[in-house]
Amino acid sequence: MSHKYLPGLAAALFVTLLALGLAQFLPLIGVAPLALLLGMFLGNSLLRSPQLSLGTKLAESRFLEYAIILLAFTMDTKNFGQMGLPSLAFVSLMFLLSLLASYHLAQKLGFSQDAATLLAGGTAICGSSAIGALGPMTQASEQEKGTAIVLVNLLGTLLMFLFPLAAVLLGLQDLQQAALIGGSLQSVGQVAAAANLLSPAILPLAMLFKLTRILYLVPVLFFLEFRKKEIRTASAKQANPLQKVPYYLYGFILASLLNAWLDLPASVTSSLQQLMIWLEWLALAAIGLRLDLRTFMKNAPTYGSYILIIGLVQFVLAMVGIWAFGL
Repeated sequence: MSHKYLPGLAAALFVTLLALGLAQFLPLIGVAPLALLLGMFLGNSLLRSPQLSLGTKLAESRFLEYAIILLAFTMDTKNFGQMGLPSLAFVSLMFLLSLLASYHLAQKLGFSQDAATLLAGGTAICGSSAIGALGPMTQASEQEKGTAIVLVNLLGTLLMFLFPLAAVLLGLQDLQQAALIGGSLQSVGQVAAAANLLSPAILPLAMLFKLTRILYLVPVLFFLEFRKKEIRTASAKQANPLQKVPYYLYGFILASLLNAWLDLPASVTSSLQQLMIWLEWLALAAIGLRLDLRTFMKNAPTYGSYILIIGLVQFVLAMVGIWAFGL
């Protein structure tokens, strides 16, 4: 690796370690949102330097892509059989309606089509990981990608506190609580934190709902790739339609199969999961370092409207789905 990447990578590591230390005092927020927010602050003040751009760009793109592959090892496929048809139907409907609602709301608020796609995927599937996976399939700018990741993380952090409170106030049962949290919140970490706020007993159920949503990343990526093919010229259509599918999608599928077929030792699975977490933290720190805070703040009212509206929409969809499917 060229030494030109080292300053940016060192800056991302510094921000991540700082977030890790701060998270000891703010455990409910977690390292990922803190790394993103600290990166935004430091990247627009003390660590604002063009010498960091190569390293932070590498961490932003490659590390998030590698984390997507390793995401497969967080899924305990042996437990998917516990998902009954009503629960599976609930997850599928939540995914589809959240995706459509997020996409159309973002466009109504003035986001570009590509930015709306990233927001929809991040909201409906798996937060930063989904945005990192969908980014290369769009023409979204770096600022749009960074903004989408910030908004989805802020949304998930807000809902991580509000949804458990709502579950208690409404007197929801364990399965209903798990469906609300696992079927709505954006990242795996946010689902785990929100479930533990309620009861450790619902954590496995909530994670099952969440991990089932993650599986929808694969068809969404293939859909976007085939959609790109359709708008190309006739000569391009004759090419192999799978030729341009990003490597990390194949990696995710392969890792999922290995995780399902092989009885990997718990120590190996745990190590791969920890590596995934660190790669995501570093990527989020780098994204924060690269985000232009002045441009972001100019559109703060629009961004706040997106977070509040889509958060309310997800809550209403979840409650209607819980009632409709008898969970």
